[in-house]
Amino acid sequence: MKANIKKTLLIGAVALGMASCNENSWNDKLDGFEGGPNFTEVKSIEYTLTAADYDNLAKNSTNIAMAKAANVSDALAAVGKLGYFNGDILPADYVPAFLKDPDFQYFTLNEGSAINLTYKIAKELPDEMKNMNAAGTYTVTTEDYQAAYGSDENYAESFSPLAPASANIPRLLKSAFPDAVNGNYAVVNYNNSETSPIFGSTAGSEFEMSDVLKDAKSGDELTVNGVVTGICARGFILTDKGGSILYYNAKYDNSYAIGDQVELSGKVGAFNLGLQFSDAAVIRKIGTGKYTYPEPKYYDGAAMDAAIQGTSDFGAIFCRVSGKVSVSGNYYNLIVDGASTAQGSFYQLTADQKAMLKDGETMIIYGYFLSVSKSGSNPKFFNILMTNAESAKNAPAYSPRKVASIANTATTALYLYDGSAWAPATGVSILQKADYAQMGVNVLTAEQAEVIIPQYLANKFPYASAETVKMVVYATEEGYCAVEYTFNGSAWTATVAGNGVVTETNQFVYKAGSCVMDPSINLVLPAGKNQATSTWFYQAVVDWVNANIPDASVYVDRFGTAEYYSGCSSYQGNVNINASYATLRGLAPYNGMTDDEMVALMKKRFETETAPGALSTLYPNMAPIGDLEPTVTIKFTAWTTGSKNKEYTIVFKCTAKAKFEFVSCDWNDTPNS
Repeated sequence: MKANIKKTLLIGAVALGMASCNENSWNDKLDGFEGGPNFTEVKSIEYTLTAADYDNLAKNSTNIAMAKAANVSDALAAVGKLGYFNGDILPADYVPAFLKDPDFQYFTLNEGSAINLTYKIAKELPDEMKNMNAAGTYTVTTEDYQAAYGSDENYAESFSPLAPASANIPRLLKSAFPDAVNGNYAVVNYNNSETSPIFGSTAGSEFEMSDVLKDAKSGDELTVNGVVTGICARGFILTDKGGSILYYNAKYDNSYAIGDQVELSGKVGAFNLGLQFSDAAVIRKIGTGKYTYPEPKYYDGAAMDAAIQGTSDFGAIFCRVSGKVSVSGNYYNLIVDGASTAQGSFYQLTADQKAMLKDGETMIIYGYFLSVSKSGSNPKFFNILMTNAESAKNAPAYSPRKVASIANTATTALYLYDGSAWAPATGVSILQKADYAQMGVNVLTAEQAEVIIPQYLANKFPYASAETVKMVVYATEEGYCAVEYTFNGSAWTATVAGNGVVTETNQFVYKAGSCVMDPSINLVLPAGKNQATSTWFYQAVVDWVNANIPDASVYVDRFGTAEYYSGCSSYQGNVNINASYATLRGLAPYNGMTDDEMVALMKKRFETETAPGALSTLYPNMAPIGDLEPTVTIKFTAWTTGSKNKEYTIVFKCTAKAKFEFVSCDWNDTPNS
């Protein structure tokens, strides 16, 4: 039966940090503790694992330690990402710790409780798939690009023909994953460009900066030849020889980058004392070059207090400020020691800039002081358009960087370690940022992937031949997930999910303070073609007959999907005990038998030979637990004499490891049916 634990009970239990079936384990070290309310309870529950459950199970510390000791950490990681168990990570071993974890909603159950747990399991999982799902991740940093170009001044935030990814990423991964072993994978995120940066003379070398901004004032009509030196969500800073000024556009489309050389013509205006051009200005891009920031003007708290008291319009001032970042909703501020009135306020941050700021951390901020905002009628906010931020802790002395801006593409690649070196993995498709943009998402859920990945493969490999197999790696909220797909001639299907992932129900009981699997299994084999669980089971029967019965070719059809020794067909998804059907085949072993004798023989073989043989193959690790002999109960359909489909239930017990003994079948209640 199903049972629900009251939400208030669960919330209270989680808040108190219960981590075991002992109701007092969370507070037995509190002074004066004399025992509190009993949060545990006895229940019998039916539960199906969710995607979040598989993820939490794979992250459970006990399970992680157990998998590491068994050298199957990759297989455990795959469980969390794929949403089903595999041959290395069996429910009997890895479910108990999860059931006692506060991440599981029924973790408060205690002695005497039982959970009938429904889960998915793949008996076979390709090693490559397991390893890819355990891949590490690495994002190339500014320092990495500097090392690639051999300079902390003349470099680009991108690999290029001058500093190719192929020559640098293996070195970076060797340093990032020093303990890598043969077969390990890593996902690498970086920028890549088809064009090399040019340092010194640049494209557009004839470009000459104007010198008009030093005397600019509101109302002036100006033409400025300048360089983009700062970016925000609503415009950019334009700098010429004389100074810097904000170009403001509420609908700015991020079409300019640091180092772009532009000609701008327009009327100077002012807002909150800051000079600026509006979106009415006419802009023409001339080229792209380099820009070396000048030594910044340093503002301490006292200098900020003085700056916000000004009354005259001013151009943007490149500055350096140190303070504690304060983030509240959409408001990003900077609290500077020594400032009695002024408070730093970040101006129109981009998403990437927001990601650089850490709430509560003291940081060094570089950027442009460009305006003053008031609180009520009093000046307060020292507005900064940020160009860079770094932690104040152990920060090196400021050194301007000469960063070349070149067109680049955000790239994600999968690398494989062969035991001595890292190299790009072959035969794998990994989704790119541009792919997600086309899909209208940033990452994929498992449900979205089931729909989108086949479409993606159909577009990427329009001329694939039947039986083509492809690995696909895609991003999720939790990391990267690898799946394998096969082209059947008309569509791409998930290889493992479509051939081998079955649903089982198993019972876990709470005994002696721990959670133990009573591994009795209930299998439902739906009748009909293309039923995954039925195909899986009956094919195991056919394979067993082929391997164990003398002259098996007499009984197994030419397709290898049906056998007439006990009547199982993975193609039809049933047990055929229709005597006339076997007789029509003219099978010599049945010559001279009556229909009833033939039916009885096939039933007996299914009960005592073929089904137990298949179970030994499918459940090689099932074994008695103490005096408990777990059972396998199978609901199946038989095609009986008279061409009727009837449902039956058969029960087997496990008497030794991978040994199964027939217990009962209700088709014996009416032996001729």
